[in-house]
Amino acid sequence: MLCQKCTHSNPDENKFCGNCGAPLPATGRVTLKDILAAGLLKAGDELTISFRGKDITATLLADGKIKYENKTYDGPLAGAIAARGQTCDGWYCWNAIEHATGKSYAISHYRGALLRQKREGH
Repeated sequence: MLCQKCTHSNPDENKFCGNCGAPLPATGRVTLKDILAAGLLKAGDELTISFRGKDITATLLADGKIKYENKTYDGPLAGAIAARGQTCDGWYCWNAIEHATGKSYAISHYRGALLRQKREGH
Protein backbone atom coordinates (compact mmCIF):
# COMPACT_ATOMS: atom_id res chain seq x y z
CA MET A 1 0.00 0.00 0.00
CA LEU A 2 1.31 3.42 -0.97
CA CYS A 3 1.54 6.03 1.79
CA GLN A 4 -0.48 9.10 0.83
CA LYS A 5 1.93 11.35 2.77
CA CYS A 6 5.42 10.25 1.64
CA THR A 7 4.64 7.73 -1.18
CA HIS A 8 6.60 4.95 0.59
CA SER A 9 5.61 1.41 -0.45
CA ASN A 10 4.24 -0.54 2.53
CA PRO A 11 3.01 -4.13 2.91
CA ASP A 12 -0.78 -4.22 2.58
CA GLU A 13 -1.28 -5.39 6.15
CA ASN A 14 0.45 -2.31 7.65
CA LYS A 15 -1.75 0.16 9.51
CA PHE A 16 0.97 2.84 9.57
CA CYS A 17 3.68 3.84 7.10
CA GLY A 18 7.00 2.17 7.81
CA ASN A 19 8.81 5.30 6.62
CA CYS A 20 6.99 8.32 8.09
CA GLY A 21 4.52 6.70 10.53
CA ALA A 22 1.44 8.24 8.93
CA PRO A 23 -1.78 6.20 9.18
CA LEU A 24 -2.51 4.24 6.02
CA PRO A 25 -5.95 4.22 4.39
CA ALA A 26 -8.33 1.63 5.78
CA THR A 27 -9.20 -0.91 3.11
CA GLY A 28 -10.62 -3.48 5.45
CA ARG A 29 -7.05 -4.74 5.69
CA VAL A 30 -7.68 -7.50 3.17
CA THR A 31 -4.52 -9.12 1.85
CA LEU A 32 -3.97 -11.48 -1.06
CA LYS A 33 -3.52 -14.24 1.51
CA ASP A 34 -7.05 -13.51 2.79
CA ILE A 35 -8.40 -13.70 -0.77
CA LEU A 36 -6.68 -17.06 -1.26
CA ALA A 37 -8.05 -18.38 2.03
CA ALA A 38 -11.56 -17.41 0.92
CA GLY A 39 -11.10 -19.35 -2.32
CA LEU A 40 -11.64 -16.32 -4.54
CA LEU A 41 -8.23 -16.85 -6.14
CA LYS A 42 -5.93 -19.86 -6.04
CA ALA A 43 -2.21 -20.34 -5.51
CA GLY A 44 -0.59 -20.56 -8.91
CA ASP A 45 -3.06 -18.19 -10.56
CA GLU A 46 -1.52 -15.97 -13.19
CA LEU A 47 -1.65 -12.24 -12.59
CA THR A 48 -1.29 -9.83 -15.49
CA ILE A 49 -0.46 -6.17 -15.64
CA SER A 50 -0.51 -4.06 -18.79
CA PHE A 51 2.32 -1.66 -19.46
CA ARG A 52 3.18 0.17 -22.65
CA GLY A 53 0.93 -2.01 -24.77
CA LYS A 54 2.02 -5.41 -23.52
CA ASP A 55 0.94 -7.76 -20.77
CA ILE A 56 3.40 -8.70 -18.05
CA THR A 57 2.67 -11.87 -16.09
CA ALA A 58 3.40 -12.98 -12.54
CA THR A 59 2.26 -15.82 -10.31
CA LEU A 60 0.21 -15.65 -7.12
CA LEU A 61 1.84 -17.78 -4.43
CA ALA A 62 0.14 -19.73 -1.63
CA ASP A 63 1.40 -17.26 1.01
CA GLY A 64 -0.22 -14.31 -0.82
CA LYS A 65 3.01 -13.05 -2.29
CA ILE A 66 3.62 -12.36 -5.98
CA LYS A 67 6.39 -14.04 -7.93
CA TYR A 68 7.71 -12.04 -10.87
CA GLU A 69 10.90 -12.91 -12.75
CA ASN A 70 12.08 -15.34 -10.05
CA LYS A 71 11.74 -12.75 -7.29
CA THR A 72 9.03 -12.66 -4.63
CA TYR A 73 7.14 -9.51 -3.64
CA ASP A 74 5.10 -8.96 -0.47
CA GLY A 75 2.02 -7.46 -2.06
CA PRO A 76 0.37 -5.97 -5.12
CA LEU A 77 2.14 -2.61 -4.87
CA ALA A 78 5.66 -4.00 -4.60
CA GLY A 79 4.98 -6.48 -7.41
CA ALA A 80 3.52 -3.76 -9.64
CA ILE A 81 6.50 -1.47 -9.10
CA ALA A 82 8.87 -4.33 -9.99
CA ALA A 83 6.91 -5.24 -13.12
CA ARG A 84 6.27 -1.71 -14.38
CA GLY A 85 9.31 0.10 -13.04
CA GLN A 86 7.05 2.79 -11.62
CA THR A 87 4.37 3.18 -8.98
CA CYS A 88 0.76 2.24 -9.55
CA ASP A 89 -1.91 0.95 -7.19
CA GLY A 90 -1.30 -2.77 -7.53
CA TRP A 91 -4.86 -3.60 -6.47
CA TYR A 92 -6.06 -1.92 -9.67
CA CYS A 93 -3.08 -2.65 -11.95
CA TRP A 94 -2.93 -6.44 -11.48
CA ASN A 95 -5.67 -8.56 -13.06
CA ALA A 96 -6.64 -12.19 -12.49
CA ILE A 97 -9.10 -14.53 -14.18
CA GLU A 98 -12.22 -15.31 -12.17
CA HIS A 99 -12.56 -19.10 -12.07
CA ALA A 100 -16.36 -19.16 -12.24
CA THR A 101 -16.74 -16.88 -15.28
CA GLY A 102 -13.38 -16.90 -17.05
CA LYS A 103 -13.42 -13.10 -17.06
CA SER A 104 -10.45 -10.96 -16.06
CA TYR A 105 -10.84 -8.47 -13.22
CA ALA A 106 -8.52 -6.20 -11.27
CA ILE A 107 -7.58 -7.88 -8.01
CA SER A 108 -9.44 -5.06 -6.23
CA HIS A 109 -12.59 -6.86 -7.47
CA TYR A 110 -11.70 -9.89 -5.32
CA ARG A 111 -10.86 -7.70 -2.34
CA GLY A 112 -14.29 -6.06 -2.66
CA ALA A 113 -15.97 -9.46 -2.95
CA LEU A 114 -14.30 -10.62 0.27
CA LEU A 115 -15.25 -7.43 2.11
CA ARG A 116 -18.87 -7.92 1.00
CA GLN A 117 -18.79 -11.54 2.25
CA LYS A 118 -17.49 -10.35 5.61
CA ARG A 119 -20.20 -7.68 5.91
CA GLU A 120 -22.90 -10.21 5.02
CA GLY A 121 -21.53 -12.69 7.56
CA HIS A 122 -20.45 -15.48 5.17
